[in-house]
Amino acid sequence: MISSPSRRFWRSATGADGVSTVGYLRRQLSWLLALTAVGGAALFGAYDEVHRDSVAIRERTGPAVVELARAHTFLRQAHTTADDHLDYRADHHAWPDILPRGEEYRTQVAEAKSSLARAAATGSLDREDRQTLRIVSGLVDSYALRIDGAWTQSHQPKLSSANLTYARRMMHEPETGILARIVTLQARQTDALDHQEDWGAAPLLAWPVAVAACALLGVRLVGTQVFLRRRFRLRLSVPLAAVTLLLAAVPVLAFGTWQAHAGQTGMQEAVAPLTPAGTPGAQAGAVSDAEDGIAEAVREGNTEAWVRGTVFIPLGTALMAGVVLWTLQSLLAEYAVPRSPAGGRE
Repeated sequence: MISSPSRRFWRSATGADGVSTVGYLRRQLSWLLALTAVGGAALFGAYDEVHRDSVAIRERTGPAVVELARAHTFLRQAHTTADDHLDYRADHHAWPDILPRGEEYRTQVAEAKSSLARAAATGSLDREDRQTLRIVSGLVDSYALRIDGAWTQSHQPKLSSANLTYARRMMHEPETGILARIVTLQARQTDALDHQEDWGAAPLLAWPVAVAACALLGVRLVGTQVFLRRRFRLRLSVPLAAVTLLLAAVPVLAFGTWQAHAGQTGMQEAVAPLTPAGTPGAQAGAVSDAEDGIAEAVREGNTEAWVRGTVFIPLGTALMAGVVLWTLQSLLAEYAVPRSPAGGRE
C-alpha cells in the first residue's frame, strides 16, 4: 500500500492535485531543476572523490611506496656488498680486486639514488617528507664517500676500518640512520595510501543523497509525461524521455565507483608486504611482486577508463537541466500569456 507522502508526491508530480496548467509547469520546472542540481552535485562529489583517490594511489602514493622500498633494498644490498668485499680484502691482502673499486656496490648505490629521485618525482611527498628525502640523499652521498675512503685506504687497516665503521653507523643508526629515515618515509606514504583507500565520510553520505535525488527526479519526469499526455494530448515528450534515459547512467557510475574502490584495495594489498624485515633478496622479490600487483589491480579496477566519468557528470547534469528548462519554458511561453475574453492573446 502506497504511503500518504508517496501518494501526495505522485499526485504533485502528475498534476493530479488540482493545480492549474501554468502553476503545474512552474512548480514542475522548479522541482526538476532543483533535483537535477542536487543529484548532479551529490553524484559528482561521491564519484569524483573515489576516483581522485584512485589516480593518487596509482600515479603517486603507490609508486612512492614502491620506490622507497626499492631504495631501501638497494642500499642494504650495497652495504652488504661493500662490507663483505672490504672485510675479505682486509684478511686477504693479496686477493685480486675482481670488482675494481666495487662496481657492483656503486651500481647498487646509483640504483638506490635513482629510486629516491623517482619517489620525489611522484609528487606524493609533502614538504616535510621532501626535506627528509633531501637529507637522506645527502647522507647517501656522505656514506658513499666513507666507503670510497675505506676502499682507497684498504692498505691501512685502521683508517679503512674507521671509515667502514662510520659508514655502517650512518646506514644503520636507529631513527637517524639512512635506512631508518627511509622506513619512516615509507610508513608515512603507506598511511597516506590507507587513508586514500578508505571510503571516507563524503562518498558514503553523498551516494545516498545522489541516488535519492535521481530517483525522485525520475518520478517527477515520469509524472511530467503523464501530465503532458493528459492535458496536452502529447503521447511522449522526446526531450524529457531522453533526460529520463540519462538517469540510467547512475547505476553504471555506481558500479564504476565500486570497481575503482576494489582496485584501490588491490593496490593497497599489493604494497602491504613491503616491509623492512627480511633479507635484501626477499625485499627485492617483494618490490617486484608489488609492482606486478599494482599493475594487475589497475587493470582489474579499470581505473583509467572510469575516471573519465568525472567529466561526464557535470556535462550530463548541465545538459539535463538545459533540456528540462527549454522544454517546460517553451510550454510556459505558450500557456502563461494572458488571453482576451474572445480567446485571442492580449
